[in-house]
Amino acid sequence: MMKKFKFLTRESIKSKINTKAFKLINLALLIIIVALINLDSIVKLFGGDFDELINIYVVDEVGVYDDFKTIIDNSYLDVLENYNAEVKIAPKSLDELEKEIKEDESKDIIINIKEVENLTYDNVFDVDFISYEYVDTILYQDIVNAINTVKISRAMSLANIDESILSSVYKGEEINRIMLSEDVKENEEFMELIGSVITLIFVVPFFLLILLIVQMIGAEINEEKSSKSMEIIISSVSPEAHFMSKLISANVFAIVQGILLVVYSLIGIVIRVFTSSGLNGLINNTLGSSANIGTINEYIKLFLESDMASKLVSGIPLFIVLILLSFFAYSLLIGILASITTNMEDYNQLQTPVMVFLMIGYFLAIYAALYQGSIFIKIMSYVPFISGILAPVMYTLGEISIYGLLISIFLLIVVCFLLYKYGLKVYKVGILNYSSSKLWTKIFNALKS
Repeated sequence: MMKKFKFLTRESIKSKINTKAFKLINLALLIIIVALINLDSIVKLFGGDFDELINIYVVDEVGVYDDFKTIIDNSYLDVLENYNAEVKIAPKSLDELEKEIKEDESKDIIINIKEVENLTYDNVFDVDFISYEYVDTILYQDIVNAINTVKISRAMSLANIDESILSSVYKGEEINRIMLSEDVKENEEFMELIGSVITLIFVVPFFLLILLIVQMIGAEINEEKSSKSMEIIISSVSPEAHFMSKLISANVFAIVQGILLVVYSLIGIVIRVFTSSGLNGLINNTLGSSANIGTINEYIKLFLESDMASKLVSGIPLFIVLILLSFFAYSLLIGILASITTNMEDYNQLQTPVMVFLMIGYFLAIYAALYQGSIFIKIMSYVPFISGILAPVMYTLGEISIYGLLISIFLLIVVCFLLYKYGLKVYKVGILNYSSSKLWTKIFNALKS
């Protein structure tokens, strides 16, 4: 019997993995994931005018160019670098520059600062903002803010007000944040942000792989029942061996697919690092050229030295156990339910309770970082079918201890045992039940039997 079980499981795995569809889909996934990670480089590879330098020419009749340039460099240089823009004094006359921009349909900008006839405190100069077409709102607004700052400085000079005094008045107050709670940790806000990112990285693949298992087991069992091949299989192997072969093959396939997704992501990251001049280039391309590399490195160091990083490392073995048990629990539940159905229409009805559990866990895992300290979310992290997606997130955020993970694992083991012990009885009745009676009536009768 064991030989038949191994043969059935092996052939089931081969039928999933050793197919053209699997290979083509994974080739497509490899290309898509690598492309998404390196999307900006791909866009630039095909060319375009996004890398074209935007010249911001200043035609200065008043003598404020140096002040304007200083303000831009001190306060708005990061914005200019993002737009690949550069401020410079006009090398030609205003008419010549306008003619060139119009003929070339250029993205260059002209800031024409003109003298006024009646000089007053609120009217120290006039400004024309000249461009071929609309300029992005952020770039436009920052240039206007710089001009307004120059105007204030010019007005103060006209009114014989000491600029240093007015600067002191406008200087923002330095506020010391004092938190009385002893539980508040340094840089906790930043760590919460990191926790949210880690949550998404973990939750989404888990959700997709569970969906893959649910669809695969249901489709296979219904296909065998629809083609009447189920009777031939059951005459050769026991329902228990058939049941376990379906569960193991589906879980092996999901695990293999998950590992491949991780490998594809690593390939994409490696390509990005090598094509972006190392880690600093990767950070620049991801966060923009204005990213402070020193600050980013400090954040990375801060994370690696934090409790969250140590929790991730210490919790990984238990995470893996919890995830595998969750896969198995979902497989058991969906296999039992699928055995009672005779077509995909009935099976789609039975997916609803499974999807409810999955969606609850998905959203609670996302909200866990936002509602830290929630008793409800903490309790739900122990609930089987939800704990697999929620407990690792709660542990990483420091909401439950390692004992909480062990409790979640223990409860999942108990649920898997009960599902296998009593569900197998339902499975034995259900797989050979081709009754056309109502779905829920068949479920009741199978449980009764």
